[in-house]
Amino acid sequence: MSQLNDFLVQIPDKPDMLATRISNVEAHKAGSKGLVESGTIVMAGPTLEAHPKTAGEGIVINGSAWLVRANSEADVRAIVANDIYAKLGVWDLDNVTVTPFRCVVRKPL
Repeated sequence: MSQLNDFLVQIPDKPDMLATRISNVEAHKAGSKGLVESGTIVMAGPTLEAHPKTAGEGIVINGSAWLVRANSEADVRAIVANDIYAKLGVWDLDNVTVTPFRCVVRKPL
């Protein structure tokens, strides 16, 4: 099927990988830029253990979440595997969740 489908993607981090994640965030964003510009990655960002309760409280990152437009789950998993966070071992690829999703409301950023 050549029609693009929406997928919700949740990618947990492996334990004790925060320093590696943070030191490679610019390379991660640069590697994702073309996917964002092409509309393949519609939305992405880190998942948190909780939202901060105060302005000065830091965040605890525990993974990533994406909304991806692709032909298949296999295509989504290939995109995830090609990311620098996957290649550096930040992400726990054995526990990635790819959920088919039908977006009925989409607002441009």
